[in-house]
Amino acid sequence: MKSLNIVIILFLVCNIAFAQEFTKEMSQKRDLKIDSISKIDFLSYDYKYLDKAFKIKIPEEVYAKIVKDYNLNPEKIKKYKDSLDIVLMAEFDDWDTVRISGHRINYEWKRVGYHIWMNENEVLELAKKLNIKMPYRLQELFLNNDPKVASEIQNLRTKLFEQYRKEELMMIPTRQLLSLAFKYNPEIMELKNNHQKEHNKQKK
Repeated sequence: MKSLNIVIILFLVCNIAFAQEFTKEMSQKRDLKIDSISKIDFLSYDYKYLDKAFKIKIPEEVYAKIVKDYNLNPEKIKKYKDSLDIVLMAEFDDWDTVRISGHRINYEWKRVGYHIWMNENEVLELAKKLNIKMPYRLQELFLNNDPKVASEIQNLRTKLFEQYRKEELMMIPTRQLLSLAFKYNPEIMELKNNHQKEHNKQKK
């Protein structure tokens, strides 16, 4: 009986170890996939069903087929973003690629501002000065620590340091700085607080 219990325990341990290794392997494969997709320049991509201004130019029958194949509800397709997702699915047939490409195409000036602590008008002025037409193109400059926005990055560091008095803010990598700036942006924090209040009301 004792030996049987040992065998069962060993079997369970082996199964758990295999499951953990399998999960780790799948996670690594997904990370590699996302990394590969993220390297694609979706703002200059030669799309089959979008023109250079990202206006939709898909045949009705192709559009209808995608809606049907993925069991999408036509009544929920109301905005450009909804239709764009369908067009991108026709283009790539992969939800991760649709999500990342759609995110970049639909990126907004105000979202750039959330990351760099500027209002939308200030962001638009900066884009005009740098001759940038797409919001995500400007965001890329910050993400890549481009010299063109070096003074803006330094200003952001200073603003955050003056707010929180943490020395590491003056030295952390730019991507981490942008992430923290977004998280602690007063507008974002207010939006989160209001959302939480609304959620709490609904629970009562």
